[in-house]
Amino acid sequence: MQESIHVMLASDGADVAGLAVAGYSAVQQTSRAVALWVVQQDFDHDTMLSLRKFWAGAEKVQFLTMKSLPWWWATPNIPLLSWARIQITELLPSSVSRCIYLDTDTLVGRDLSELFDMPLYGKPIAMAINDKMTPQVNAYVASLGINPDYWYNAGVALIDLDAWRRESEMEGMLISKRSMPTSLWFNDQDLINKHFAGRVLTLDLSWNRRDAAYSPDGQILHLAGKPKPWEMTDDGDSLPGVGAWLEVSALWGRKPVPKRRSMMKLRAASAMRHLVTFARKLSITSA
Repeated sequence: MQESIHVMLASDGADVAGLAVAGYSAVQQTSRAVALWVVQQDFDHDTMLSLRKFWAGAEKVQFLTMKSLPWWWATPNIPLLSWARIQITELLPSSVSRCIYLDTDTLVGRDLSELFDMPLYGKPIAMAINDKMTPQVNAYVASLGINPDYWYNAGVALIDLDAWRRESEMEGMLISKRSMPTSLWFNDQDLINKHFAGRVLTLDLSWNRRDAAYSPDGQILHLAGKPKPWEMTDDGDSLPGVGAWLEVSALWGRKPVPKRRSMMKLRAASAMRHLVTFARKLSITSA
């Protein structure tokens, strides 16, 4: 009997619509039994019941809660839940030897068995390159001591849990975090790239396609950045990826929890983030 496909996700109430879609698409597209491990925060009973019903095709649905992190870990703007993946060996039972991690803004369009069974050749983690980076991001990555050509997106990852346990990778990441700047641009992704530098198996971009202009067919579509599909109020569904996401979301039948904001406001916020990034770049070059 083939091993079940283990998938970990993490979500609070703000992106539960994304969680619903990511989990459902993972189950529906995968040819083997799928166990969903969901690190949750502030879910009420009705939400968990609704998700279990929507994911009825899953072999197992287990809701988990993050364990505590050191007091110095917290930052004002980044919820601790965003760091959940680094606790994967603490949260999942020792019987689970490997796991696929998915961000909640992903839409699975291919069989996860292919990824789950992929040889890792001694590497503890597999991710796709974070392509199409701006010069500012390249400079930031280089400032962390990492080659920008080998900067990975952590939104989709195949993780060898046995190797992480054997090499005490979680403890190693705690040490790595203390050696990094207190203000990180990409938080857990920064840490994972820094800690596992030179030890990452590179996945084909089809496993983490970060472009809503694509259809999810034959790949994992990652709707990274802003706005998210559950935040859109106007013409966002004209993009193939967003339209596909909305079709799956409609099957769930629940309205997104966050207050729906206009696209104009979201674009303005995005522009402001770009200005902040540019200002940070100037400060780096002038230092």
